[in-house]
Amino acid sequence: MPVALLSGASLIVLMVLIALARSGHFIRSLLYSALTGNLALIGAGWLGAFSGNLLLSVNPFTIGVSSLLGVPGVLAMAVLKLIFS
Repeated sequence: MPVALLSGASLIVLMVLIALARSGHFIRSLLYSALTGNLALIGAGWLGAFSGNLLLSVNPFTIGVSSLLGVPGVLAMAVLKLIFS
């Protein structure tokens, strides 16, 4: 099971990097994705402090996911947190 999860995550990361490279503006797209993803992570953490049931902690994994996958990555982490908690 962990091998399948790791290979699926690697495939998603590879697909995102290919899409960013094909946009013609790799660095600008990557920085925009990182900026919006980290702002979404901060917003989710701030709102989670008030609601109490959705609190995404800031650690290297969540920063990496939000930087690479952007807002969809933060939404996916929030949905997974709600499902598994």
